[in-house]
Amino acid sequence: MNDLFAAVVHDVKNQLAELSLRLGKRGDAQKEMEIAISAARRLSEMLLVHRQENELLSVNSDSVNASDFLQMLAAEYRELFPNLLIEINDKNAPKLAFFDDALVRMALGNAIHNACRIAQSRVQLSTFEKDKMIVLEVRDDGPGYPDCMLAEGISTPMPVSGRGTGLGLYLARKIAELHHLENRHGYVELSNENGAVFRMILP
Repeated sequence: MNDLFAAVVHDVKNQLAELSLRLGKRGDAQKEMEIAISAARRLSEMLLVHRQENELLSVNSDSVNASDFLQMLAAEYRELFPNLLIEINDKNAPKLAFFDDALVRMALGNAIHNACRIAQSRVQLSTFEKDKMIVLEVRDDGPGYPDCMLAEGISTPMPVSGRGTGLGLYLARKIAELHHLENRHGYVELSNENGAVFRMILP
């Protein structure tokens, strides 16, 4: 993908985001809005893959209020999935975290979107500290990750369901690994605990 193609993809992505906003204001096009946002997200993923393959993907960490970060994401997906209960568990949230807001927002947004599509009725977003690392967690009450995904990990793109490309999880791992402090690097964990659990752990 050369720079011209990247510029075109970026422009189309922005137009889809604009379309989703207009559909949201109508209030009667939830499914259409979800499709537009999903398409825009996939284009964003392709741009990040382009940057990563050309060694242009880098982290710009800054201070972030982890609780506010989750609240904003929850508000976005409550609008997209009004029939789901999307909860926040931030009682053990760190007072301050340091990470790349834009990259982590995209990675976690993808995990939340996947969770909302397969959840039966509930999705929970949590943040807490563990072993001097910050954990950003997405839980759902759906069928869980496929056994093959848990066994093989996410070293290569692997779709969660027949509707996805698997790029989101692959990029989430790459984004987490780009976050490092001293000798510690970020990583992603997947598990099944009465549904799928996605964790991004950052130093």
